[in-house]
Amino acid sequence: MHDVRVPPADSDAIRAVYERSGARLWRSVRAFSGSTDVADEAVAEAFAQALRRGSALRDPEAWVWRTAFVIARADLGRRRSAHRGTVVDDVSVGFDAPFTDLTPLLALSDSDRHLLVLRHIGGYEAGEIASLLGVSAGAIRVRLHRARARARRLLTEGETDG
Repeated sequence: MHDVRVPPADSDAIRAVYERSGARLWRSVRAFSGSTDVADEAVAEAFAQALRRGSALRDPEAWVWRTAFVIARADLGRRRSAHRGTVVDDVSVGFDAPFTDLTPLLALSDSDRHLLVLRHIGGYEAGEIASLLGVSAGAIRVRLHRARARARRLLTEGETDG
C-alpha cells in the first residue's frame, strides 16, 4: 500500500476566507439556486473540500467561490431531474427587508444567474469575476451586459402579468 501524503490544511487561510466572505457566498449561492438547502450544502461542502486540499490551493477564496457554485449547479440539476422542475424555497429567507421577488430570474441560464449573483449580490467587479472564473474582464463585461438585458426582460414581463 502506498503512503499518500496530503498537504496539511492551512486552516487559518480557509478560516479567514470564511470570515471575510462566507456569509456573502451563502447569500450569493442562495440567490443563484433559489434554495436555502442548496446554499447550505454547497457552501459547507466547498469549505470542507478547501480544508482537505489545504495549502495546495493557490487562491483559496476564488477556489471556494467557484467550487460552491459548481456544487450548487450539480445539486440543482439532480433536484430538477427528481422533481421535474425548479425547486424554490420561500425566496425572502436569508435577506434583509425590503425584498424584491427575483423568482422570475430563475428562468435565466445558470451562467447568466451566476454572473449576476457574483456582481450584484457577491459585490464583485467585472475584473474580479474574470479572475474568479479564469476569463477576460472584457468577456465578463459583455456577458454581464447580455445577462442584465435578459433579466430586465424577465422582470418586466413579470410586472405586466399581474
